[in-house]
Amino acid sequence: MRHMPERLPAIVRGEALSALARTIAGSGWRIFYDVSPLFEEHWTGIPVVAAGLAQVLLRVLPETTQFFYEHHLVTRAAVEDALARGSGLFLHRDFFKGPAQDGVVPLFDWGAHALGIYPSVKRVRQLFPLECSIVHDLSTLVTPQFHEIANIRYHAESMMSDLRSNAVTFGVSRATVEDLAAYLGIDERRLAVAYNGVSWPWWFPIQVENEREPADADPYFLVLGTREPRKNIVRIFEVLALFPELLDSVRVVIAGRMGWLREQQMIPPELEKAIDAGRLVLPGFVSEFEKYCLLSGAAATIYPSFFEGFGLPVLESLSVGTPCIASFSSAIPEVGGQLCTYFDPFSAESLYHAIRAVLADPPKQRADFGDACRAAAERFTWDRMLFQILTRMMQEMERHDAIAIGQRKLLEHTPSPPVPERRRRGRPAPV
Repeated sequence: MRHMPERLPAIVRGEALSALARTIAGSGWRIFYDVSPLFEEHWTGIPVVAAGLAQVLLRVLPETTQFFYEHHLVTRAAVEDALARGSGLFLHRDFFKGPAQDGVVPLFDWGAHALGIYPSVKRVRQLFPLECSIVHDLSTLVTPQFHEIANIRYHAESMMSDLRSNAVTFGVSRATVEDLAAYLGIDERRLAVAYNGVSWPWWFPIQVENEREPADADPYFLVLGTREPRKNIVRIFEVLALFPELLDSVRVVIAGRMGWLREQQMIPPELEKAIDAGRLVLPGFVSEFEKYCLLSGAAATIYPSFFEGFGLPVLESLSVGTPCIASFSSAIPEVGGQLCTYFDPFSAESLYHAIRAVLADPPKQRADFGDACRAAAERFTWDRMLFQILTRMMQEMERHDAIAIGQRKLLEHTPSPPVPERRRRGRPAPV
């Protein structure tokens, strides 16, 4: 089993983050946070991570943080509005039409005391004296067969430039950090782990009680994620086609927008009847609240992905007390620990046996399972992620300041070179 993050009492983590924030606020440093991932209309994956960190920055370092997109600042009000909506639709519109812009990034105002935090790929580099970015996975490098050539080329061209311009590069799991070191040869001293988090609005659980399905409704399994080849949705189709009796006892809901290489995700003709009968449901993209409702009501979730840098849907499932049947691959066991039921993502039979095991002994009916899930979710919060980032970057900021002080002292104690005596004007001196 991969390394699991240490569990600390919430009050200890909260006090530590507050103390660190006060130190940074009093240090004279300014934080610039790239909000380009928030410009997407539908937030899944990376935009969810970017939003989680932005919310914490607004709470703990409101006067020290500014937001930017490429070379321009983004107004705090526009970012807060996008976070409240859970969408970048209006943020994108208002930025490019002008109201959300707040001038050019004031690089000269802050001199050497500016830290740029990029929650994903950098659109511009070397704007700030210190920069860090978050790498979510190396799937375009490790599993290129699951990506379009344009996507592979884009990441290949940008990734090394991003890494070279970072003081520190953060991976969202120990597995991702190890991949960066193994595949790209990045010095481990310039790498650090910052685990993703999960949080839900306080009113979600209340509203869910008002919309819960009738008690006699058939149970369902939820498959959550963008329908792209790496997510291995075809394994779900395969197991349902090989073992159609599964749909007699449970429904299967596959929620998520269509991604790329659609021909690899085509629904087999033999499952069309199951769709017509409502036993196989494909609602497409769902909102955060709809996702929360589906996660809370599911008998279990299934996450068959071949390769993940973290596996956010696994954490989201466990955070609401819903068991997850997950592939034993990459970073997923690092997130799911001993709470998931694992299977071989290349084997439909392995998935079938995992489903049967959950149906025979439903974890959700065990009194201790919910408590174990909540305890696991406490290890993964956006506060903790920001704390991991700022703790590491504080070391870089202190080192940066120490070097600057040393350079100034060196200049102060270095005698000025002698000024050459000016030659009198007139006839040139004899040679």
